[in-house]
Amino acid sequence: MSGSGSPPSGLPSSAEAIADLIRGQISVGLLAPGTRLPSVRQLARDMSVAPGTVAKAFQRLDAEGFVATRLGSGTRVAERSGALPAAVLDSLRRAVDDADRHDVGIEQLQAALDAMWAAEHPPPDP
Repeated sequence: MSGSGSPPSGLPSSAEAIADLIRGQISVGLLAPGTRLPSVRQLARDMSVAPGTVAKAFQRLDAEGFVATRLGSGTRVAERSGALPAAVLDSLRRAVDDADRHDVGIEQLQAALDAMWAAEHPPPDP
């Protein structure tokens, strides 16, 4: 663990950031259904955060249906975890590759995706 008590640069430090990271890995298929996650203590050590922070992240993911925690057998990616369909993942991979080739950063790519989504899914009229 670092002497300052804060996680090394680039690692998430809040429960929500850790949940977002794991949720993203599940959504893109990096963590398949049934995959056992590291223990709370191990992940806390790996990320240089308090075990309670990881426990909160796991609780959020469990409540959202991304993981299932069973006493004695740990936390695993849920069978119905919300992974994106393969066709969507393929499109996203192509978009990321194209963005890299054209020096488009994540912020620009995210803003474009947000704008496209909003144009296709306008809010309902009050």
